[in-house]
Amino acid sequence: MLPNTGDSTFSGAAVRRLKEDIVSGVLPPRSRLRLRELSALYGLGTTPLREALARLAAEGIVVLEGQKGFSVPPVTREHLLDVTRSRQVVEPEALRLAMEEGGASWEDEIVASLALLEREIENWNPADEEWLDRYEERHHRFHRALIEACPLASLRRFCDELYVHKTRYRRVVKSMHGDWPEVLAVHQGLARQVLAREEQALATLRAHIGITAEQLVALIETPPAKQRRRGGSG
Repeated sequence: MLPNTGDSTFSGAAVRRLKEDIVSGVLPPRSRLRLRELSALYGLGTTPLREALARLAAEGIVVLEGQKGFSVPPVTREHLLDVTRSRQVVEPEALRLAMEEGGASWEDEIVASLALLEREIENWNPADEEWLDRYEERHHRFHRALIEACPLASLRRFCDELYVHKTRYRRVVKSMHGDWPEVLAVHQGLARQVLAREEQALATLRAHIGITAEQLVALIETPPAKQRRRGGSG
């Protein structure tokens, strides 16, 4: 479940529903996005859907191919590495600024979001799609909380867009970490470093992003029959 943007228009509703279904893999890579079919699927008119597709194309969540129309982007090693390296550049910088500017409310949200993430990890059940949606929502909230005090809104927005692209790869290749105590420990350690304003938090975040991407690349390059249930959440 993606965060609600606060846009209550029909176009906003179309953006949220399309993005959720693309990121979760309900609408698979390379599938065509035809207005008539989407209108029947979501019970929305073609005008808000057309507007939503244009907005999502600007974010790279869908692609527009000339006369072929809109489609879901493919899953490729090159794009995943592009997203990962971009995150490794911009997200630690957003975190650095947040640690400089953040106050009590920022710290409180980090603690609260970590507690919610811990609860979902303790109830681990990756075979349950509803649990996966809740986990992704909690995990996204935690990563957003870390950089929420960054004073540069455009930088925060770019970090969020990159995070959503990474989430699509994790969901599409069915990658969920098998070592949940390790997942929990990584996020708890990161939160401690951030709250203590330790410079090491930047390197920890950068490494966390890189390690989970390496696991996803391995899955993308492995034939489906040989894939094991492995991966990360970063």
